[in-house]
Amino acid sequence: MLTIYLFRPKNPMLHHCSESFYKAMTINNNLIENKNSINYLYFINLQNSWLLIKKLVSLHSKETISLFFFLIQSDYLILSLVLKFISKIFSKKLKIYYLMHEPRFEKGRINPIKAFIVFVYHLLFGYLADKILLPSDKALLKAESFIRIDKLYKINLSFVSPAATDLEKNLAQLKFTWDNAKTFSLLGRVDVDKNPQGFLNLANKIKQHYPETTRFIRAGRDRNIEVPYDEELIIRFPSFISSSAKEFLLGLTHFAVIPYSFSTQSGVIAEALSYGKLLIINDIHAFSYLKDLKFVFIVDFNDDTAIVKCIHEIFRIDVNEYETRYLEAIKYFEDNHSVKYLSKELSNILL
Repeated sequence: MLTIYLFRPKNPMLHHCSESFYKAMTINNNLIENKNSINYLYFINLQNSWLLIKKLVSLHSKETISLFFFLIQSDYLILSLVLKFISKIFSKKLKIYYLMHEPRFEKGRINPIKAFIVFVYHLLFGYLADKILLPSDKALLKAESFIRIDKLYKINLSFVSPAATDLEKNLAQLKFTWDNAKTFSLLGRVDVDKNPQGFLNLANKIKQHYPETTRFIRAGRDRNIEVPYDEELIIRFPSFISSSAKEFLLGLTHFAVIPYSFSTQSGVIAEALSYGKLLIINDIHAFSYLKDLKFVFIVDFNDDTAIVKCIHEIFRIDVNEYETRYLEAIKYFEDNHSVKYLSKELSNILL
């Protein structure tokens, strides 16, 4: 008998992690047939913590508790330390799983004090957890430098799929506007390492060559950076994007722009693919796995000649070819980032 607890992160941008894991577990045949208990906790408080402690102490020899964490939070670390200590004293079976997004930040990417705190947290969880889940090959390579290799498991970031009827409706609208208003969007919170200036440069170059048939959207907060957006060129939504607002903006978007200078993986990419977005991505190592996919345009955002060449390639696509690539993007998402994909992976994760 297995009792699973999934903890919803405080950061709303990472709710998709816990939500997709919960849905994947509820459709996994092995978990359902064995009548395992799957619990979704929205927060940690003294009451929840005490219930977990009592549950752990009262476990029978054939029972196991598994905890899933998806974010850096001090309360997760404290709870894990307490429960791990209790499990050792009373010889109870406790499994801890932690999804580690950025094992180690490159020098100069973020504040060095924050980078050190993140590393210490991950070092401690690397010791406490039974399995560390990494969302990319690059993250896996970073984690190998300070965590036992037998604890590491690569698994792609996952999202709940949009309704098929919504995707069909969205495609019809996007095909209708394809010739007259191709929309390019940079969505989500950005810092210096996500290179919002690259999006501005792309927008300016597209406007130079195709001034009457484009629209640009920048939605989300810019953190620790001042970006000189041209309000006549770019439609701005400078605040946190709710799930409903993001769904609406993705519905307007033909191309999701990912100009990041540094990255280990990107949830924005996976979510954009779930809506059939074609991608314009900076040519960095973390995104090399997307090369040769027809719905992805990988370009060096520091090379003006390469950007112009990419722009002309995009505008040669007719509406029928656009539909084909839209559908291929959705299929790639279903095969690599969906709840269905995650459900298949759970059998290996929970070994």
